[in-house]
Amino acid sequence: MSVTLNFSLRPVRRIVLPVSDVCSSLCASLCVVLICGGCATPGPAAASAPAPSYLLSRDGAIRYRPLPGWFDVTSDTLSADRAVWLVRDDYAGSLTVRQVHLRAFDRADLGGEGLLQLAKLTAALETSSKPGILVREPDRYYVNGVEAVSYDVEYSGSGDRMRTVLLTADGRVYALTALVNGTAPPGAVKEIFGDLESFIAALRM
Repeated sequence: MSVTLNFSLRPVRRIVLPVSDVCSSLCASLCVVLICGGCATPGPAAASAPAPSYLLSRDGAIRYRPLPGWFDVTSDTLSADRAVWLVRDDYAGSLTVRQVHLRAFDRADLGGEGLLQLAKLTAALETSSKPGILVREPDRYYVNGVEAVSYDVEYSGSGDRMRTVLLTADGRVYALTALVNGTAPPGAVKEIFGDLESFIAALRM
């Protein structure tokens, strides 16, 4: 058995487009891609970091918020009257909150000046306990409607700087201090003292 295959060949027409037409077509396609890409729905924005939650001081009288760039070592302190203790990441300074215990005659000495007179007494004790000078006199101001008194001390020899802020909470007097190491980098004093004010402003008492 034999099979016969018949092929029919038809002439092929070659269509040649001008170069200008080809370029116009490519440009049009590219524009469509770019426009569609620009109209695409953007992905979800990165969620903002949640604000750090409040923590409770060791004595339960103060709720505080941890500071960025600091770590909390309150649970590691052995001092019974140290309610809060924070240390900066680079160890250039520390923040502490401790209760000021007043005896009967101390309260009588305060007279009508309250925290301002107490700040003068504590500043005198701090500069006499180790060589130091009072570089800023006690000054009264208010934080969120709460009275506060602050002063600065610089210790000779080590070059350490300390800012102390006195305020009351739950019927108790607290000293909040920012200690800046004498070996801290330039600008650390301003930064750490500023962090202390931010820490105080966020307190809940």
